Amino acid sequence: MRVDVVESLPALDEAGSPAVEDAGAERALRSFFAAIESDDSLFTCESPRTRLAEGASGATLGRTPGAALCSGDFVLRFRGTSLGGNRRLHFSLVEKLVELLKVAGSAEWLTARISLTPDSGGEANPTGLALRLRLEAQGSSAEQAGLRWGLGVAHVQQALLFTSRYLRQQIGQSAD
Repeated sequence: MRVDVVESLPALDEAGSPAVEDAGAERALRSFFAAIESDDSLFTCESPRTRLAEGASGATLGRTPGAALCSGDFVLRFRGTSLGGNRRLHFSLVEKLVELLKVAGSAEWLTARISLTPDSGGEANPTGLALRLRLEAQGSSAEQAGLRWGLGVAHVQQALLFTSRYLRQQIGQSAD
């Protein structure tokens, strides 16, 4: 998977790009949220808005002309209010996610963009940070892009669960 860490994510172009209504993507999201809400995870996540752009130019998608692109933005926060403002922990999170996602999936058709931003939407910790992740999958058709996006969601899910275990170890070592 191609992974970029960016200062901020541009707004998704929602004009003319319908919300994704794909059974595979929906199953991938249900599995993702079940895992993220489990005790194995340190995170909470807002439901992503997923969009599909078909047949757009390569300049618009940053990809192959005529291809379909499925994308969705995830906003992740640490569950514990005490963790939300820990910058070192957030930087460890980004570092580990980049490491894990770079070896997942194909860089030719799957891209993740990661950004740490002030958390304006977290009522539990308004002074903390949020991790914003945009997952994009390209395909020759809308169905293929949706399928690849669902596979990308599974990669992100596994990376977040592994990172949760890694960060718990880091937190435990810091407490000792």
